[in-house]
Amino acid sequence: MRKENKEILIQELIGKSIEIDAEWLEENDSELLDWITSSKYWGRGYDFVPERSEAVVRVEFDEAGIRYYVTFESHLEGVQQSLNNQPAWGEDSWEDWEDTEQLKKYYELAK
Repeated sequence: MRKENKEILIQELIGKSIEIDAEWLEENDSELLDWITSSKYWGRGYDFVPERSEAVVRVEFDEAGIRYYVTFESHLEGVQQSLNNQPAWGEDSWEDWEDTEQLKKYYELAK
């Protein structure tokens, strides 16, 4: 994908937010799923580490790049409340996304 096309995708994504379950991540971005399920954040405030298949990620797109918020499906407060009440687990700048085909998968999900 040419650089101009990447810039178009980025402009279309800015201001959007999507929530993704573990099944989609396993198929489309297993690297992100690996990172969040091995993160030291799991277990903070809980006596257990959720199953990998329970992971839910909110991905927010803005001018600076992408932010990730993570919870799990069976969270006692519910997925939405959990995602709303925590800081981002990580962030990437747009320059970090060299794989424009991967970016396109997120674009297709967000539109």
